[in-house]
Amino acid sequence: MIKFKVVSVITAVIAFVLCIVLILFPEVIFMLFNIDENSSAFFIGRRAAMLFLGISVLTWAGRNASHSESRQAICLGLTISMLALALLGITEYLRGFAGIGILLAVITEGILALLYFKIWFNYKNA
Repeated sequence: MIKFKVVSVITAVIAFVLCIVLILFPEVIFMLFNIDENSSAFFIGRRAAMLFLGISVLTWAGRNASHSESRQAICLGLTISMLALALLGITEYLRGFAGIGILLAVITEGILALLYFKIWFNYKNA
């Protein structure tokens, strides 16, 4: 069984890298997702960077948490967030608002959602 610590560290690293990329090199994400570069995209990208920073700090700081109601809440919250992002990515791709590169994000988000759900489910009655 995959451990909470491992999934949390992976999530923290991915979220931190996304934060840095969105702040310093947002064009990389725009190119990958095949979206137009404009002031609105840069604005939303910077705001998303701060959300990724928060996720990174949360998952890094909580990586050693033992089973608790708080850890269960983190797992469930991240499951829902990652699943919702994956579904949104698929929807936007099918609508033609994102390019094929969005599938990299969708796959990553789907895997993280599954892993956090599995951890939550395995400990829900403990």
